[in-house]
Amino acid sequence: MSILVELLQAARRRTLKTHVRRLDGEPVREVEVPKVFHAPLREDLVWRAFIHLQTHTLQPKGAMKGSGHKYSVESWGAGYGMARISRIKASGTGKAQAGGMVPSAVGGRPTHPPVPEKKIHKDLNRREAKAALISAIAFTRVWEKVRERGHRIPEGLELPLVVEEAIESVAKTRELREVLERLGLGEELERCKEKKIRAGKGKRRGRRYKRRVGPLIVISEDKGVSDAADNLPGVEVVKVRDLSVLHLAPGAKPGRLVIWSESAFRSLDEVLLRGLAA
Repeated sequence: MSILVELLQAARRRTLKTHVRRLDGEPVREVEVPKVFHAPLREDLVWRAFIHLQTHTLQPKGAMKGSGHKYSVESWGAGYGMARISRIKASGTGKAQAGGMVPSAVGGRPTHPPVPEKKIHKDLNRREAKAALISAIAFTRVWEKVRERGHRIPEGLELPLVVEEAIESVAKTRELREVLERLGLGEELERCKEKKIRAGKGKRRGRRYKRRVGPLIVISEDKGVSDAADNLPGVEVVKVRDLSVLHLAPGAKPGRLVIWSESAFRSLDEVLLRGLAA
């Protein structure tokens, strides 16, 4: 049975509600939870979609086509007590040169190099990718899964966490930090400040530090909140129409802590279930 069909059947069987909170953390009204949050929790499907999307960022690598062909070379032939591989003519030093054929020589071509033709792009069916995204959203409703992923959230925090639309207009970092603290995420923000030095050779390749992944704020329209979140470690902002498994399951591990603006929350079914049977 298709996961999308399971989703619709589960949505018919039960209806959930959650509170919309003001910026001071107080609940003001109830709103019905969208159908996508009833989807089956398929961690295997989320993992497949994450790998599929991550391969889009990989750059093909390969040896230069002219590697080993940079110089005018010829073999000295037999009788010199030296290997009969091609040597640079102009230098007069007898330096060996591969001439594009011998990888054992200094300056020669690489041995069994990576080729840019290698297929590194993983494919995924369109409906399967959508089902994975819906399942990743469903994971954000389960308190135990969010806590298991490492997020520091208080006991009894109602998930999904929905905040009134005014959060989209919070344009200062200090104000956004205060909003998150009032929602009970002060400990989570402290966790995201941790910065550790990566082990191994990655330290010298532009990835010296490892940072924590914090809350994701999903909005319908950016009215300044993305600028406010830039200086809060671990906090990200994304529009609901740009939402991806890469946002919801960093490292292929679902259950990220998500804060929904009310308008984005209400539009989830419209955005993700368009074209499916009601």
